[in-house]
Amino acid sequence: MIRLFRQCHRFEELLAAAYGDLSSAPERVVLYGKQIFIGAPGAGYLDLSVAHLGQWMQVGHAAEPTVHPELAEEDQLRGVLVDMTGLYLSSRRALECKSVIVYIDDEFPASGRVRGLSFSLDDGTSLVVDPANVDGISLGDERDLWRIADVGDVRAVEIPVG
Repeated sequence: MIRLFRQCHRFEELLAAAYGDLSSAPERVVLYGKQIFIGAPGAGYLDLSVAHLGQWMQVGHAAEPTVHPELAEEDQLRGVLVDMTGLYLSSRRALECKSVIVYIDDEFPASGRVRGLSFSLDDGTSLVVDPANVDGISLGDERDLWRIADVGDVRAVEIPVG
């Protein structure tokens, strides 16, 4: 996991899995909540996906973002990726991740699943990724850390990245 964070530390895009609801007119796009991609074209992406809704997240690597496979199985849905870069990162320049705080519990050694992530960025901001939400992954900043850090069995491990 440390190698993955060091490989994918340039944050140029933040893309969220979503679906177009073909049964509505006009078609509505709804965030899916189970998958987020953070990274840069050519450098690769962190693939953050819900491992257990409302509790854990898997961290993987993707050369390029793809639509979540569950969305391809539905006839009335069209899988899409929504660009949320301007909401959580900078739309003017790529940001470098300086360190990552990985929130783990006793399940981590066996499963590799995490309870949340906090990325410290070179512009002085942070990006918090929290899977412990009934709607899937929620994104925020340091003000949102309490939802992860205050859980009794969760420990924080900081990894210097860039």
